[in-house]
Amino acid sequence: MRNPMKTSQYRWFLSRFGLTLVAAGLLAAGPAAALSGPRPAIASEAARPVPGAPALRQAQAPSPAPAPSPAPAPPAPAPKQGEDAANATLGPPPADPGTPDELTIAPKPEAYVEGEASWDDALTTIRDAQKKVKDALDKAGIKIAGRPLTLFVKTADDKFSYEIGYPIEAAGGQPTLPPDIKLGTTPSGAAVRFTHHGAYDDIDGTYEAITIDLDAKGIQVNDAFLEEYINDVADSQDANLEIYIYVFKK
Repeated sequence: MRNPMKTSQYRWFLSRFGLTLVAAGLLAAGPAAALSGPRPAIASEAARPVPGAPALRQAQAPSPAPAPSPAPAPPAPAPKQGEDAANATLGPPPADPGTPDELTIAPKPEAYVEGEASWDDALTTIRDAQKKVKDALDKAGIKIAGRPLTLFVKTADDKFSYEIGYPIEAAGGQPTLPPDIKLGTTPSGAAVRFTHHGAYDDIDGTYEAITIDLDAKGIQVNDAFLEEYINDVADSQDANLEIYIYVFKK
């Protein structure tokens, strides 16, 4: 897999991290086109008898019986219990994914693992850690309350330190979790959010745009940054991947 995070611009972003996004068109695809359904057919009136026509003829040509009404469509299946909560994001969806927005993120309880990995193995490391945390939470009976997160705590040219996990519902008592699964809270505070829509291999272009935007606006942010994965894609070349990227203001 080509390493998407080792361009000189992205390294500059990782080392400086004090920038924002000017060209809205550099990030994320626009909203999907709306689909309009066909108009319902208008029923024609029944033929009226012609005045003065012989009664016998009218008896031989009765009005056709009305067609039976179509059966109503079955109701859409209700979402599974907990499905909405498990797909919740840290903030409401952006009105325009192509434009960065500013919002205040509230902390949520979180379960996560810590570690260090090479940029060459970034997506594999992220997906493996997500699975590890999710399996532990399912086994402990703890409900997930949001999309998976990766906090890039510390970065270098060849590797990064991370916290990878899920927001969770507040657990009563002391849940039984493996020792490497930590409990804490998600990053919070004033943030600028950007959207990456496309292959993970191409995410360097999004970070270059973030660098330009933050620099142009003179926004100072913390070194750590957060990725929130809106859908589940394992292939680094899958163009359907969507990620919210949060940078937190100093």
